[in-house]
Amino acid sequence: MANTDSAKKYMRISAKKQAENDAWYNKLKSLGRKFQKAVNEKKKEAAQTIYKDLQKSFDAAAKRNVIHKNTAARKKSRLSAVLQKLG
Repeated sequence: MANTDSAKKYMRISAKKQAENDAWYNKLKSLGRKFQKAVNEKKKEAAQTIYKDLQKSFDAAAKRNVIHKNTAARKKSRLSAVLQKLG
């Protein structure tokens, strides 16, 4: 447990940042699941619209340092490949 005031403040800041990061991770994962479901059901138009949302979300998460920019690029590339195979 933190003893100093500065350590207590850092714990509060850290908890807030972790909550924000968790929200981003949950958003990315849920969009990924929706995309995968659309692909499995062979719904190309739905998959394309979800892919656009996913692409924007990955870029925004990378911009806010939630995930690394190369991770975002890799995931977008792999999703794009899946989308291309669909149709």
